[in-house]
Amino acid sequence: MTHEKLVAGTESPTRYTKIIRNPGAGTKYNRTYQETDYVSRYTKTVAGGKDYVPPAPPEPEFDDLAIAENGGANLVGSNIYEVGQVVTGKTAVFIGGNPDTTAYRSRWQRKDNAQDSWINSNWMNTTNEKNDHEYTILKPGQIRFQSQGRDTSVDPVLQINSFTSVKDVPFLEFGDLSVIVNDIAYDTTVAAPLTVLMNDPLPAVVSITGNATPTYVWTARGDYPIMVGQQAASTVLTFPTAGAVTVTCTLTDPNTEEYNTSVVINFFVVDAKEFEELKNKGEI
Repeated sequence: MTHEKLVAGTESPTRYTKIIRNPGAGTKYNRTYQETDYVSRYTKTVAGGKDYVPPAPPEPEFDDLAIAENGGANLVGSNIYEVGQVVTGKTAVFIGGNPDTTAYRSRWQRKDNAQDSWINSNWMNTTNEKNDHEYTILKPGQIRFQSQGRDTSVDPVLQINSFTSVKDVPFLEFGDLSVIVNDIAYDTTVAAPLTVLMNDPLPAVVSITGNATPTYVWTARGDYPIMVGQQAASTVLTFPTAGAVTVTCTLTDPNTEEYNTSVVINFFVVDAKEFEELKNKGEI
């Protein structure tokens, strides 16, 4: 039988070798050897060597990201879906996903008409809880709330969305319009022209019964040089030249179906002498 020293790089026999103690007792071969049957194939360093690289630990496994039971995004019941109102949505709650790589965010979506594409607000980062996300309604149309969980540990990135129901936002309305001139109600449909004194400031007010929030523009037809105190629902009109004058107050609100509407007031402007004569005759 031949004998051989421990294979280089090993410090102890493997399970495939056995030790033969002192096979050459009394000779110069008085040492401990291994049998060589399997040494060349199986005896090697399996741990602790300088070139040893331990295997990576197995990656933890997570359940796929999903919406928790009864955890979907929802709208607060007290919301009023009208232009100018502030509404609140609550974010969804998710389960699963890698907690180190999963982010949560939400946003509002709106569109002018049902057939249009959704227009998105900016994303707002949030936590995996029922958090409030407010939104101010600026236009009529439709709105809904979106909540999203996003896990970047998988390829492609896994995104789970939770949407609320769609809510209609109605147009604003002008309603009925009424006019008061110099503290007297003026019927724009049947009233005769108002006789007014030239250069005499005249208060005028236009009122609406609807919920619109219009701008007001007062103008005189033709090139009459009317003087307008302010372009508002309540103003002061001054007529510097005698004659017949038609004044129009145009109300504009892009959040109404009409977009704009107007009232027309007719005036007959006279100087002080003529005004006094008409007054004495009981005609004004």
